[in-house]
Amino acid sequence: MDAQQIAEKVRDLVVGSIRDEFREFKAEVRGQLEGFKIALDTMNKRLDGLERRMDSLERRMDSLDERISETNKRIDAVREELTARIDETNKRIDLLSTRLEENTRELGELKAEIVALRSRQEIIEDLVRRVRKLEERVFA
Repeated sequence: MDAQQIAEKVRDLVVGSIRDEFREFKAEVRGQLEGFKIALDTMNKRLDGLERRMDSLERRMDSLDERISETNKRIDAVREELTARIDETNKRIDLLSTRLEENTRELGELKAEIVALRSRQEIIEDLVRRVRKLEERVFA
């Protein structure tokens, strides 16, 4: 056999061996890629689940924001109503206080008049007693 035939046989053996190793390598890489694909699919499913949960949480938060906003509006309305009621009550208290002060002043004036009238009555009663005494002396 000549050198060229030997070189071709060696080349065929080397190329065949490389082909076999390449096929094995390719199969191994393909298997690993399948494993990566399965892992990626699992991770994608988990990410999809997390995304759905996040969407759900966002909807719940939006709902809570709306409820809080409505509650704040109701609180503001109640505060305004209570403020108006308090203002009205304060006006009534001021009016009653003014009337009470007037009544107290008038009562004080009446008391002074009563004291003066009692003093006059005592004077009149004293005069009546003296007149009776005089009458008793004159007619006696």
